[in-house]
Amino acid sequence: MGFLDAVRPAAEAELAGWRATPSDPAALSHRELMARALAFVGARVRHERPGGTDRLPDDDLATAHGYVRHLATLQSPGGTFVGGDNVLSPPDSAFTVNDVCDALELLAPLRDADAAAEAIAVDLDRIVERATPALLAGGVHTPNHRWEISAALARIHRLHPSDALVERIHEWLAEGPDIDADGLWSERSPNYAAAVSCPSFLVLAEVLDRPALLDPVRRALDATLALLLRDDTVETVQSRRQDQSEPFGIGPFAPLLWHVAVLDQRGDLAAVAARAAVAPMWQPAVTAARAMTDPLLAEPLPSPTPLLLGTTVFRDARLVHVREAHRDVVLFAGSDVPAQGHVRSGLANSPTFLRVLSGDAVLSDVRLSREFFGLGPFRPTTLEALGGGRWRLSETVSAGYHQPLASADRRPDGDYALADEGRFSGSMAFGSRAADTVSLRTVVTIAVEPERVVLDLETDGADVPWSLQLTFRDGGTVTGVSTDAATGETVLVAGTGTHAAGESTITFGPGSGTGYAQPAFYAPGQDYAFLGGTDRPEGQHVHVTGRAPGRARIVIGTPVPAGAGAAVSGVATTDVTTAAVR
Repeated sequence: MGFLDAVRPAAEAELAGWRATPSDPAALSHRELMARALAFVGARVRHERPGGTDRLPDDDLATAHGYVRHLATLQSPGGTFVGGDNVLSPPDSAFTVNDVCDALELLAPLRDADAAAEAIAVDLDRIVERATPALLAGGVHTPNHRWEISAALARIHRLHPSDALVERIHEWLAEGPDIDADGLWSERSPNYAAAVSCPSFLVLAEVLDRPALLDPVRRALDATLALLLRDDTVETVQSRRQDQSEPFGIGPFAPLLWHVAVLDQRGDLAAVAARAAVAPMWQPAVTAARAMTDPLLAEPLPSPTPLLLGTTVFRDARLVHVREAHRDVVLFAGSDVPAQGHVRSGLANSPTFLRVLSGDAVLSDVRLSREFFGLGPFRPTTLEALGGGRWRLSETVSAGYHQPLASADRRPDGDYALADEGRFSGSMAFGSRAADTVSLRTVVTIAVEPERVVLDLETDGADVPWSLQLTFRDGGTVTGVSTDAATGETVLVAGTGTHAAGESTITFGPGSGTGYAQPAFYAPGQDYAFLGGTDRPEGQHVHVTGRAPGRARIVIGTPVPAGAGAAVSGVATTDVTTAAVR
């Protein structure tokens, strides 16, 4: 069975929905217009191929051509497309042009014998011709855009060979693939790895006949396997893009996993590719159409082999994944916020430093808030391996009270420079003032032990309350807890609490009180609170509270669920490896 056989049911269901409820082209963006056009072209071509069995309405090409005609009206005089926040964007236009070129490749065998295919292909060629100068000269604004534009130029070159196109691709490639030693692209995003960077390098390797360009793809897929959790989501807490705060399923990686599994005869990739191909993915009808441009996706997968158990450390991202037979434990100390001094798009902003998946029970986010100058939750800046499954995460935060200016810096008119103090801005020339500093040091030692994860919290410095927020995935039941009268938050006052989901449980505790001196709260930090916002994750929230300075221990129990001796999500439960440090 090839990839197309696996994805066909979802693709046909999506096409059937689009046929039954046609969309007004005027309501679709340029990227959506061309994606749908490609999907309908793919359906027609799939029907024409030997063995094609899809039921095909006569007007699929007419529908696709309608989308293409409307797409042409969105193309600016300069060749880029109108629409979206990124105005007249070369990289956003490249996404659309990549689909245009794929459609032209699929239509090529039909053009001589099918007038409708020839007509739509002529209009698509005109779009490519108008867009090429803009993509050849245009710039970018995110790391992955370099590769999306390069892939579009490569596809155009395949259709209309040009030395200028190849020279421009080499100019972008000379900057070097932005992938680290652990296989994470610089944006650390599964979303963009699956949708942009890896697919682009596959095309570049083929068109330029440079097999070495497949190396970043292989490394990224190795990292994807290392980040794969037992629920077939790929860890995202390390991401610097939009996916950092939500689960990301394995489905979008399916074509990449299948391609490299066949190319390299990799059983571990094959095991995940088989599941990914039938998992939810973006626009399966579009994915099916693109798949027909890759001959390797028509080949069957090699025999699957299970993923190995053990520990993977991503050094640059300061991320640890412990994969065991019945649970996954993830530790994260790689937020960009402490070094950059603010929350920003393009940074890893998450203050989640631990998550635990045990059977069906999911502790999705563990975060530690402090009442400390609005600087936000604990975001560790160091990650130390202590051996024996123990890890130390630490952070020191500081704020100050500013002294009067020296006489040489004083202004009689009181007109001082507007400056950023780190927490807020003021016309006080902060950089010229001495300050009295208040600091808080937090160290969390995490021990991953059989059937439990132990957190030892040590705080030193300011006398402030803290609140450890445990967020469980919705769908389970929490017991043993009560409500904080002052804040309305759910709190574990004493003893042990339990979260139950399916046949699995996670226990947590002991509670250490509550009340005015140590309330249950979540403080997202001034970057959010100033705007009335929050980055609080969705789910069931439970707090364990305390006060700094001091020590506290919280034990997260993960008893082995019934039936955990069987393989879960393709993970072997019998061949446990030693910790593999990447």
